[in-house]
Amino acid sequence: MNRIRSVNTLPSPGYEFGPYRLNVTNRSLECRGEVVALPPKAVEVLAELVKRSGEVVGKRELMEAVWPETFVEEANLNQMIFLLRRALEANDESEYITTVPRRGYRFNTGVRAVKVPCRIDSLAVLPFANLSGNSSQDYFADGITEALIAELSKISSLRVVSRTSVMCYKRKPEPVGQIARALRVQAIVEGSVVKAGDRLRITVQLIHAGSDQHLWIGVYDGTISELFEVQSKVAFDVATGIRAELNRTEKGPLTVSRKISPEAHSLYLYLKGRNFARILTEEGQRKAIQHFQRSVQAGPEYAPAYAGLAECLIELAYFFGMDPKKAFAEAKPAALKAVALDEEFAEGHAALGLLRLLDEWDWEAADAETQRAIELAPGNPYVYWKRGVFLRYAGRCDDSIAIHLHAESLDPFSIVAVQEVGFALYYARRFDEAAAQIQKAIELEPAWDQLYFGLGLVLLQQRRFEEAISALQTAVQKEPGNVFSVAALIYGLGHAGQKEEAKRHLDQLMKKYEYVPCWFLAMAWVGLSENERALQALEQAFRNHEPCMVSLKVDAIFDPLSEDSRFKEMVRGVGLEP
Repeated sequence: MNRIRSVNTLPSPGYEFGPYRLNVTNRSLECRGEVVALPPKAVEVLAELVKRSGEVVGKRELMEAVWPETFVEEANLNQMIFLLRRALEANDESEYITTVPRRGYRFNTGVRAVKVPCRIDSLAVLPFANLSGNSSQDYFADGITEALIAELSKISSLRVVSRTSVMCYKRKPEPVGQIARALRVQAIVEGSVVKAGDRLRITVQLIHAGSDQHLWIGVYDGTISELFEVQSKVAFDVATGIRAELNRTEKGPLTVSRKISPEAHSLYLYLKGRNFARILTEEGQRKAIQHFQRSVQAGPEYAPAYAGLAECLIELAYFFGMDPKKAFAEAKPAALKAVALDEEFAEGHAALGLLRLLDEWDWEAADAETQRAIELAPGNPYVYWKRGVFLRYAGRCDDSIAIHLHAESLDPFSIVAVQEVGFALYYARRFDEAAAQIQKAIELEPAWDQLYFGLGLVLLQQRRFEEAISALQTAVQKEPGNVFSVAALIYGLGHAGQKEEAKRHLDQLMKKYEYVPCWFLAMAWVGLSENERALQALEQAFRNHEPCMVSLKVDAIFDPLSEDSRFKEMVRGVGLEP
């Protein structure tokens, strides 16, 4: 494997005055080595004033420099000046920034121009271009992109935007600076892949978004069997290029050299499986499972294929009505195998943690596994989602909201990440915020049925019955095979007083589906105000060890039953205190 690398340092322009240091490129202000909390726009205003220390800078001139191509009120500028004066701890307004009536502002203190190291703590890896001349190899380039993101996400000092958010820029030419602003990152990684037979060449470049300067370029030649080594070297070199601080535990994962076993065919099948796994439908998940199973057959020692298999089986049980006993019976061995093959593979621990919770109701083990996943990949939004699910069902609502918000910050264009914040807010009984959050997800992807399902449940708790029923009907229309949505519609119709219509749908549900979880039937009976039958259905769900029972304590649907002694006993049986 050959590697060609050129590294450029990027000294950032800066200014010093008093105890302060201003970094223009990073838009940051430090006082005696400590970062001063300021909005980026406030720092930009300060930079414009400091650059012309002693001169009067007009208000209109400042606004045009800081908010180009955007109309803003003068009040925005006034607010930034107020924040700056407060942050600079001036004894009176003349110490640093003076207002010159009817003209603008003047920075009074002498400044010294300096060069400061460019610190990058956030980046996005754009979809790698497939230069093989064969569009059927796109999945391979996408897989390289995803693998590099996963490697870089192990660095705790670096925020790496997730794959879902960067993929919207595939074949979408936009300036690097514009992409960086949309994703809220300081640097961009671009790359290309050329694959010919078992040979490959990967070209990578690191670009500082603020200056549009290339910091680093690397070219890697090798074989498919060396792919893992190449990925780790690329990640390490990118980290070195941005001077990311790697602690001892992070250096290990980024320099591990793993071989594909026993052959490259296993990798091809895995990458195709990942491609289908991103399609959030029952068909997409089942196709992904087929490819993961074939990948395991071709390479029995390949941990990611086992983790992918477990993940998709959980999705089928969680969202698409697969009998959880059957799904988990296949998913658990796969997750255990993934962790056994690679103890440092974060997604294996995340999947295993969710199985410990949903299948075993083992809260302590689920806590440990989901926490371990985050320790191994602190920049991976997938592991935060799994952790957030555990926290919200455990009743730790504030912690759940915080961790889902962090996942959204890592993956701002992911409908799953955005939606999961909404569900965390729902379980916290913050229904107004939950509705607004799920509406935001619908704006990103109006075709996904699960968003309307979530919105309908939230609107029902707000007693906005007409809107709620409309949302739930949309969910059923978009994915008729989702039993969860059908049960939610029955609950909603009954809750809204449309009892006969609810009973008609319930009859159809029982006739159409061979397996209907008792949890779903309990939802329907609550909506129909048949509390005794709802309790009986929950008791059967408890005996059946249905996975949804873990949300019993926090789900607002079952509030009408929460004071019944049988309900409290079931909460204890699941492993929680009522």
